[in-house]
Amino acid sequence: MTLNELGSFFTTLVNNITSEDNKIDRIALLNYVLPGLNLARMIDSDEITFAYFTRNTENIEIDGYLINDTGERLQLFLSNLVLPGSGEVNISRKEYYESLFLKAKNFLTKALKNHLSDVQAGDPAAPLIKWLENPDFQDKVDVIEIFLISNTTSVEPRGTGSPKSFTFQKDEFVTNYTLNKLRKSKKLSIQYQLIDLNRIYNFEISAGGAEPIIINLNPPLTAIQAADDSGLFKSYLAVIPARLLVEFYHDYSSRLLERNVRSFLQFKGVNQKLRETLIKEPEKFIAYNNGVTITATASEIVHKDGVALIHSLTDFQIVNGGQTTASIYFTAKDGVDLSKVSVAAKINVAESSNPEDLDDLISKISQYSNSQNKVSSVDLNSRSAHLLKIKKLSESITDNSGSKWFFERIRGEFNTMLRVYPSQRTQIEKNYPKNKRLSKEQMAKYYVAWGITPHLVRKGGEKVFRDFMQFIQVDHNDKPIKPENLGRPFYEDLIAKAIVFKEFEQIYGSGPNAIGQIRSTVVPYSISALYKITSDRKVNYFDLGSIWTNQALPEDLKILARHLLESMHEWCKTYSKSDDVGEYAKKEDLWKEILKSTEFSAFENDADTKRIIAKYRLSDSAFKKRYAVDDSFDFSLINETCRIHSNGAPFYNALKIRFYDVLSANEKRKLEEIVQKIQVRENLTQANVEIENSIVKSAQEVDPDWFLIQQNESLNLINVIGKVAAVYNRNLTRVREAFEAESVKYQRRGANESQVNAWKQVGVKLAKKEEPRITDLVKISQLLLG
Repeated sequence: MTLNELGSFFTTLVNNITSEDNKIDRIALLNYVLPGLNLARMIDSDEITFAYFTRNTENIEIDGYLINDTGERLQLFLSNLVLPGSGEVNISRKEYYESLFLKAKNFLTKALKNHLSDVQAGDPAAPLIKWLENPDFQDKVDVIEIFLISNTTSVEPRGTGSPKSFTFQKDEFVTNYTLNKLRKSKKLSIQYQLIDLNRIYNFEISAGGAEPIIINLNPPLTAIQAADDSGLFKSYLAVIPARLLVEFYHDYSSRLLERNVRSFLQFKGVNQKLRETLIKEPEKFIAYNNGVTITATASEIVHKDGVALIHSLTDFQIVNGGQTTASIYFTAKDGVDLSKVSVAAKINVAESSNPEDLDDLISKISQYSNSQNKVSSVDLNSRSAHLLKIKKLSESITDNSGSKWFFERIRGEFNTMLRVYPSQRTQIEKNYPKNKRLSKEQMAKYYVAWGITPHLVRKGGEKVFRDFMQFIQVDHNDKPIKPENLGRPFYEDLIAKAIVFKEFEQIYGSGPNAIGQIRSTVVPYSISALYKITSDRKVNYFDLGSIWTNQALPEDLKILARHLLESMHEWCKTYSKSDDVGEYAKKEDLWKEILKSTEFSAFENDADTKRIIAKYRLSDSAFKKRYAVDDSFDFSLINETCRIHSNGAPFYNALKIRFYDVLSANEKRKLEEIVQKIQVRENLTQANVEIENSIVKSAQEVDPDWFLIQQNESLNLINVIGKVAAVYNRNLTRVREAFEAESVKYQRRGANESQVNAWKQVGVKLAKKEEPRITDLVKISQLLLG
């Protein structure tokens, strides 16, 4: 990471969080960063409760909060947005950040002392203040973690000003409260997390990877080496004192748990049998319990006298035994002495240098470790076959305007593309407008909202993503759907659901002119209500295709949406059993109460509602026709071929020279093969594309600045294939005729015979579901360039 990279990323970030009407605010920064924090396992959900509160006279400021499922960890969020030219971007003084952290800490301590009780009930921060004043909550919470989100770059104070990482010591705060007529005193741990531009950029280039947890053991943990698969992994057997697991869980909470397990487990309390053993027969716990399975990707281990002394484990994850760990923690929290409790542990240290092999190994260890449990085997990896198919669909299907929606299968994928191909930036951003870019986490939220589980959307994070991955793998009869059977109708509906969600958000509004201050609850609940009203048993007959076609909600549906959103806003407040509606909405109870309410029934049976719903209901025959088997052409390979040909042979020759010492002999040969194909205008194979992606990714990690100064050839092929895809997508039932019409159009404009014929040949190929020849696309490019 260099200052040049961070400077370029600063501009990209500001551009990404600037709205289409050129507005930018700190909440936009926070919303941009939250998914990265979730993927890095630093928070359990990106669906935080916004609670902007400021008192300049008391140096107080806060933007939002999140309470974890088990209630022992409160996370506070404060954002610091610096605009270009408006303030200091490079920060070398730790005091700069400490002064900002102090604002959130002041809010916390004053609320705990009941010094903010004068805040009005309608204030967005009122529910949080009530939580902090509540003795039950103070008794339950152990750790407050303050996240400072800042788009500033942290740099060394001397020399060239290279990037720097600041760390902040934990604090303790003693709170006194009365619970059940008993006066209590308790130490709360306050942790500080600076998420500066350096870390935000790391989230991007790590493609959504988790920040590794490093566990240091002093004294070292004694273990026996049980297996050694050279170059892949080593396994150790150990006995861990329960107090260590308590310390680990206190510091990291569910962040310790591998995400497939974490997204499934719901700790609604301590496992009663485990608790009884911990209290009555602590020394027998190790005999009764299966223990924990742990993975790590690096370790510091010393072998001595036939045993292994484990000093540290990097990227520590508990892949089996999450319930055990949590039960031990919450039992200790109740004051139970666990000094006699030990837990059996199997520790697997993965050693592969290939990140994909490493992910696959850890995923399999997790899957097989939980084979006897109820943790279902859902592939949450970005390389899931179903996600790969959605990516291919997004690269192939254009809307009526000729533009595509960009599906960001891997965190930071779009920004990486801009960094690697800066000379193509304008064309890339034109092909994929800002309002048509979706991350897989957003897609999951939009998809699940169109269903009957809006409370899961409020939970967000991996819980909603797990549901999304389950839903797209079965049909309405719960029969499995293979990835290859996800076709055009599925994708068009997917985007239509995104459009519905985005438009519902716009109609609800934000700021002082909004319907209210609980948009993140009301929007998914309203969309689920619309789904419920338009469904017949397990089948939903709503015409999502019309929304895809128009890329917007029609006016009468917007009117219905506003009525529904206004009503749902009131219903959520009425039926919530907590002042904190956003938190209570994560429980299914609120959804059930609303569905059985007389108000919802009246809305559903209202004459205007029925009239509008009937207008957008598909008949049985129309439903069957829309969801018939689809065999559209897959543009993903030809898209990549055009991108690589547009880079030009000089680009890859220069890349080979610059990274000659990094590339293997095989990679150099493969690059030469690609260069030869570019020079003779030959189509690339999937293998060519995959090796190019791998080489460019590796090179970008070694020297990202090199890509900023490269000039790619401009054959306009990216624009050409976009135009070709648009013609194809608008004329699915008459592909050949449509391309012949294009040839006639350009013939009348004076194009030469070769260029006119190129349009015809592309149509012939696509009509047969075959790859267009790159030579024909180059001719069309020359024609369009004049």
